[in-house]
Amino acid sequence: MADDDSHAYLPLAGVRVLDLAKLIPGDLATRVLADLGADVVKVEMPGSGDYLRRIPPMEGDQSFHHLALNRGKRSIALDLRHDEDRETFFRLADKADAIVEVSQPGRFFEMGIDFAEMRRRRPELVICSISGFGQTGPLATLPSHGYSMDALAGTAIVRREPDRTHFADGGPVSSISGEGGANTAATATIAALFASRTTGRGAWIDISCWDAAAEMSRAAIAYRATRNAPRPNEMGEWSLYAIYRSSDNRDVVLCAIEQKFFEQFCRGLGREDLLERWSAAGGNAVDYGDLTLRDELDKIFRSATAEEWLQRFIDWDVPGGIVQTPDDLAGSEHTDARGLLERNWRGTVPNVLSPIRWMDSGTRPGQGARPCSEVGADTATVLHDWLGE
Repeated sequence: MADDDSHAYLPLAGVRVLDLAKLIPGDLATRVLADLGADVVKVEMPGSGDYLRRIPPMEGDQSFHHLALNRGKRSIALDLRHDEDRETFFRLADKADAIVEVSQPGRFFEMGIDFAEMRRRRPELVICSISGFGQTGPLATLPSHGYSMDALAGTAIVRREPDRTHFADGGPVSSISGEGGANTAATATIAALFASRTTGRGAWIDISCWDAAAEMSRAAIAYRATRNAPRPNEMGEWSLYAIYRSSDNRDVVLCAIEQKFFEQFCRGLGREDLLERWSAAGGNAVDYGDLTLRDELDKIFRSATAEEWLQRFIDWDVPGGIVQTPDDLAGSEHTDARGLLERNWRGTVPNVLSPIRWMDSGTRPGQGARPCSEVGADTATVLHDWLGE
């Protein structure tokens, strides 16, 4: 939460969340809740805390990941292996609206924390269990990291060479499985909190990051399950949903697959002769073009710079753009115009805000939030606020 929240829109204000999460999927899920106003209390191991705090890249002794994903949370130090600290956890849990945890299935039960029993005692409680591969299935107990989940979910982007395989161009900036799992967890938790408030019935949520990534291939999975054959992949032959090289040797993507956009593109070029190349076979809603048109468009795109093409797409009302990297976004005019980056953030690194933007105020969740405290720094305050001690 923001310290000065008098003008902030905080739809989850008053919601108490115990955060047993760690690393990117869990920390992002609970950051979404904190950004939206929940009082998120991060339960950390005394001394060491969530080791995301120490994962590079670093700014001094602070991890960029930690600063971005744990803002707006309070930290308490409890070693749940010890009876006294575990008892404190149970007392806090009795006051919580939701508990979010990240672990291999069964790990908390081994420590004496029985989520099923907690739900039986308090049916209104929401518990969200995030894991790599879910609470059931043959992969359930497999340890996971982002790219291992991506690999098994079919979403890893790789460059395969004769003797060695690499993540393409150094790999994605974050795990597709981890990001998808985190946002799915946040969505499900908010939905269950709403049901708890309106019906008195919470839920125990099983979030598999693998599920979240695999579901993104929904059409391909359904196609294979229906026809027992792989979905055709003809992208290499497409010309209207393709990447081209500009005169300044940058990559530009064109996505003119609907007829109206293709027509606007051709007329913008002054090449009405290309209009007859449109061919949506079999009544399809789109046309991806073919290699013969691709050869012609290769020459056309090399006639102007990437920035000129971007401006033409805007002027002609055609979907397309420059292929950018995260390095390009930090200084992007659109990044500043959208208010996505809080550059002067409490003397730390710039604060990349939530993708949610409230139209009424033009503000975003996470704006003005305080950085997460040091490990255990809020223990006394939390015990006072939640337990009256």
